Amino acid sequence: MKEFESFENTVILSVDDDGFNQELASAIFEEYDTIRMIPAGHGKEALAILEEEPVDLILLDLVMPEMDGFKTLKYLKKSLEYHHIPVIVVTSKEDEKRTTYQLGANDFISKPYSPEELKLRVFNHLRVKKFSDLLYDIKDESSNQDVSSSHNLCHLKEAIEIAIGSQKKLLAKLGNIAHDNTKHDEHASKRMGEYAKVMAQLNGLNSKEVDNIYYAMSIYDIGLLRVSKEYRSNSQSKEFKAYPELGLHVLDDLEETTLIKMAKEVIISHQENWDGSGYPNGLAGKAIPLYARIASILNFYDELTSSRIYAPDIVTSEDALDIIQREKGIKFDPNILTLFVENFELFRDIKNRWS
Repeated sequence: MKEFESFENTVILSVDDDGFNQELASAIFEEYDTIRMIPAGHGKEALAILEEEPVDLILLDLVMPEMDGFKTLKYLKKSLEYHHIPVIVVTSKEDEKRTTYQLGANDFISKPYSPEELKLRVFNHLRVKKFSDLLYDIKDESSNQDVSSSHNLCHLKEAIEIAIGSQKKLLAKLGNIAHDNTKHDEHASKRMGEYAKVMAQLNGLNSKEVDNIYYAMSIYDIGLLRVSKEYRSNSQSKEFKAYPELGLHVLDDLEETTLIKMAKEVIISHQENWDGSGYPNGLAGKAIPLYARIASILNFYDELTSSRIYAPDIVTSEDALDIIQREKGIKFDPNILTLFVENFELFRDIKNRWS
């Protein structure tokens, strides 16, 4: 897999007391100069290595002397220092799968395994770990004034690319950072996605579009992570109003999948108003893409009912509905607003469930 070359200085700890298995694992990855395999014969030896070496992934056998795989796995996943390291359990007993998952194993592969299957499993988990490392950097960057740096842009691009190529649900973690303004809101992306799914179905969109808009709502505000914190609290400033275009830049050069195409429309146009008074391009009426018109009303409902750095005060769902109805034909497409009002209980229930 040529893709392994994208990982720099990767260390895999192989914990197994069988010398043949260790040789096999090493042979599978020996063609990759950036991957280093470290063998350990049992859990105690593995923990000693972890104290000295930063490790990116662990291959773990279960039946071993001194400290078996079950005890090792339990220790790793309860450790503040090591719990983030992905662990792939390697065993010949299928019935042990449930037990290892309950202990926190990230994956499970049965002996004898094919080299290609092992490489694929390892590659996928290394990508997810890299995504987690990128999130840490993005969080750190979002809290300082260096959000316009090329590093920040590259980190955002790479995080989105990994999420779309591996597990689209990872996009929610990225979206939560964009919305994590006044307090920790771990359900922000989930809430926005569920709103969008309902509204898309009410508008008669097909199942692929419904799926895509669900994930697009995780990153529709991604441009906020390119706005300095000092301007993020003022939604009327020109710096703040640049965020749709900044968000669009994050998706530049990514493969033009149907999801990316939809996300671009939502990102750039969800702050446009039906009467043409919105930004950044002053679009009006049906010149605003349908997906963005859907996102617009959902974004407004959520910012009224959930605290954000630029709108910290919240109102009840019922008061929000009154405010939204006054914007018929002004901010919002009258037909979409009517669907929202007629099905308001569905959106209120989502709000209550995911807040």
